[in-house]
Amino acid sequence: MAKVLDGPRRGRPKKESTMEALPLRISDELSKQIDEYHQRLQNQLPGLKISKADAVRQLIFAGLAAEN
Repeated sequence: MAKVLDGPRRGRPKKESTMEALPLRISDELSKQIDEYHQRLQNQLPGLKISKADAVRQLIFAGLAAEN
């Protein structure tokens, strides 16, 4: 009798790299500014679906790049 785990596994394959979740609290004003930036990105790149998380990542990358 074959074991159930001998065959290919179901579901999404494991990713080679992972991302850490970073929950944080921000002011309403900062949230509004992020939403405005998110909307600008959506307007500049209409063929892409950009999430608010993607917009926040882009802002962080840009801020860190400006530091160096």
